[in-house]
Amino acid sequence: MPDPFINFNHFIKQQVEISDAELEVLNKSCEVLSFPKGHILLKAGEKQENLYFIVKGIVRNFIETESGESKIYNFRAENMQVTGYAPYNYADELKALVSVQCLEECIFIKVPLVVIKYCIEQMKFGERLGRHMAEAHVLEMVKYVIERDTLSILERYDNLERAFPNIHQRVPQHMIASYLGITAVHLSNVKKSRKNVSVSLS
Repeated sequence: MPDPFINFNHFIKQQVEISDAELEVLNKSCEVLSFPKGHILLKAGEKQENLYFIVKGIVRNFIETESGESKIYNFRAENMQVTGYAPYNYADELKALVSVQCLEECIFIKVPLVVIKYCIEQMKFGERLGRHMAEAHVLEMVKYVIERDTLSILERYDNLERAFPNIHQRVPQHMIASYLGITAVHLSNVKKSRKNVSVSLS
């Protein structure tokens, strides 16, 4: 397997100016982990001590309702970071707001939050890196809520396909339906509608 830190380092450099020496310190403080399909990386309500960068695989962010129903808020795949949406407040105990589950065999780079705190306090542009990581998740959740309330199912379906072009081959259809807030039957009709539009345009 190629060096898992190649894309991780590229991701970091996209967010903040960082020296090779600082990047080496960051890499040495992280750990590469692999988990099988179905593994729960993090449970809602548990203390969150790490951020994860996805090297390979796809995960879902979800909650379980009192009735046992799963509600999916997002999917994350290669070259994305994933957490339980806990706030980056080091003075308090961080508890995940959502659970994270592997939908494929996954490989992650585990970044302890204490390492991010070290970057913020010790690296030249560390505060910018920490702010980006925190803001990215807040903005993502806000975007989800706005799209859910303002866009049609077809528009949200199209946005999901643009973000994850092969998601239908990687994720069970009932989970995609859960993310969209519709039934599996409704999702099947949406897919047929989109297929008919593609045929008419060709």
